[in-house]
Amino acid sequence: MIKLFAAPDKNKDFQGYMLHVLVRIWTTITGIIVLVGLYFFPEIKTRWISFAVLSLLIAVSSLSISQFYSRKFASWYFAIALWLYITIPCYTAGGIMAPGILSQLSVILTAGFLLNWRGGLLIGVLSMAADFFLVYLEMTGNLPTPAVVHTPLTRWIGAIIPFGTILALQYYATNHLRSNLIALQNEIKLREKAEEEKDKLVLVLKERVKELKILYQICQILQEDEKPLKDLFQQIATILPLGWQYPELASARLTIKDTEYVSANFAPSKIMQSNEASTITGLKIKIEIFYAEAIQEKGETLFLKEEDDLIKTLLNFLKIEIDRRERMKELKDYKFALDVATLVSIADAAGQFTYVNDNFCQKSKYAADELIGESHKILWSGYHSADYFEHLKLNMENGTPFSGEFCNKAADGSLYWVYSSIIPFVNEQGKVYQYLSINQDISEKKEAEEQSRKSDQNLRKITSHSYGNSYMFEIEESGKIIPLFMSRGTDAYNHDYELTDLIDNPNLLLETVVDEDKAKFIESMKTAYKTKSKISVQYRINVQGTIRWRWMQASPELESSGQYIWYGSTSDITPIVDYISAIEQILFDISHVMRRPIANIIGIISMFNKQKIDEEEIKSLLKLLESVGLELEKFTSELNREYNNKRQNPQFNLDLSSQLDKRASLFPKK
Repeated sequence: MIKLFAAPDKNKDFQGYMLHVLVRIWTTITGIIVLVGLYFFPEIKTRWISFAVLSLLIAVSSLSISQFYSRKFASWYFAIALWLYITIPCYTAGGIMAPGILSQLSVILTAGFLLNWRGGLLIGVLSMAADFFLVYLEMTGNLPTPAVVHTPLTRWIGAIIPFGTILALQYYATNHLRSNLIALQNEIKLREKAEEEKDKLVLVLKERVKELKILYQICQILQEDEKPLKDLFQQIATILPLGWQYPELASARLTIKDTEYVSANFAPSKIMQSNEASTITGLKIKIEIFYAEAIQEKGETLFLKEEDDLIKTLLNFLKIEIDRRERMKELKDYKFALDVATLVSIADAAGQFTYVNDNFCQKSKYAADELIGESHKILWSGYHSADYFEHLKLNMENGTPFSGEFCNKAADGSLYWVYSSIIPFVNEQGKVYQYLSINQDISEKKEAEEQSRKSDQNLRKITSHSYGNSYMFEIEESGKIIPLFMSRGTDAYNHDYELTDLIDNPNLLLETVVDEDKAKFIESMKTAYKTKSKISVQYRINVQGTIRWRWMQASPELESSGQYIWYGSTSDITPIVDYISAIEQILFDISHVMRRPIANIIGIISMFNKQKIDEEEIKSLLKLLESVGLELEKFTSELNREYNNKRQNPQFNLDLSSQLDKRASLFPKK
């Protein structure tokens, strides 16, 4: 209900506002009349209360229609209901002579306020017709007897309604007109201010248009990629003054590094505006705008902030363009280098060629127009498995670069090898739209690898039939051996591990060395590492539960990489060690075992030479000499048999009889 009687904003809803005002005026005046009537004429209080109730019903219904349906319909409803509220009681109150008849004039004015002249005209015509009808009824005697006998006081009370409403409407009309006049005056001031702002804005926009025009022209100039930069810079310097407030008094200078480009009317002065920048490579760019001395007569701000921003924007344009051209030159150089050194192709998302360079055509023996539009399948040789290409496909779909070797088939059916780096290009949606393939011809390398593989096989075949192990290895400062190559020989006691085993675990070599010889072995490696000298070391190993002697010999070579590599072999020298041991044993036996009987013989002989002995003593000594000789014979036979057994080594089949000294000087012929 509070919202129902709240007046709308008159600036936003004038008709709704006036409806609320007029409803309040009529309701207030009617309430006053009813109160006065009840006071002076209590005997017809029913009539006064009816007026009050009808007035409230009209007010509430009008405001409800305005609030919930339509302002215009509510205004028509209020005007017509109010006219009926005034006119109908006149029928029983004396017709045309009823005091309330004058209130029709207030209704006409109310309708005029709410519904413009059409509403006022309609209510006025209705009033004249209704009043004429009342006159007609009175003239014909059909008008009923007045229910109320009016006195001067009641007539005055009846006149209060039209006078009160007219005064209220006059007040609101005058106040509204005054408000409108003030609002109009304020609107005129605002419009004048807006015009001034518009003029300033137009001036500013003209300046901005000049600046935008200069920017556009410079952009157009910079798009001429075929022209040398120096020509473009001169064109830019020529048009630069056109972007400033007073182009007829301005001149410009553009400096790129140490080279100057000036406008046609260039005249340097103290009145200037400038700024500078540097490209990524450090190239200095400077723009200077000069005004002639006559510009001081303008007495205004000569250089605008926007013009300073324009210089910065132009510098940024030039910097970007110079950087772009430098990058383009670099890209051209890179492309030239790629075209010279590699086979380059570009394919779309479907894998069809969109570009191939001359090297690609030369190697594949296809013309460019034969390849464009075709897929890579045209080059497939059948060498690679389907899984190989499936792996490539997965990488490409995921946008992952791929590198690998491919055996391709040329147009004439010949095969050639390339090492390809394939780079997918991805758009903003993460989808691959093309592939760049950079290929290196590795046919000669693959052929060399094949020759090397065959040579390696032959080397392994040769070394595998030698007696000892063959090695190629590096040595660390700690004495640790890093095997690079190994070939097992035919010796049954050679190491039973492969090169891959040694690469995975280089300590395998040292693990087989017996504990007593490990320190000597490691020290030999350390000495070789420090002195870069040959290796010659004998050591024992435990192979399959058997102790064997081995001899490692290796020589260092300095590789082109600056690294020393030792080349050599190990061999089983157990038989030689055994033979040397036998000789040592012979020497020991000769010096210790055979020395005793020989010493006894010498002692017996000395007895013969030093004293006279009889026959019995001679026989006794001879018998003793015989036993010593038999002992010597026994020792000699046993030693000969033992040494002959040691000589029966199946690994040696040597006849050294011709090499023996038969000691002929000790046994001269008679």
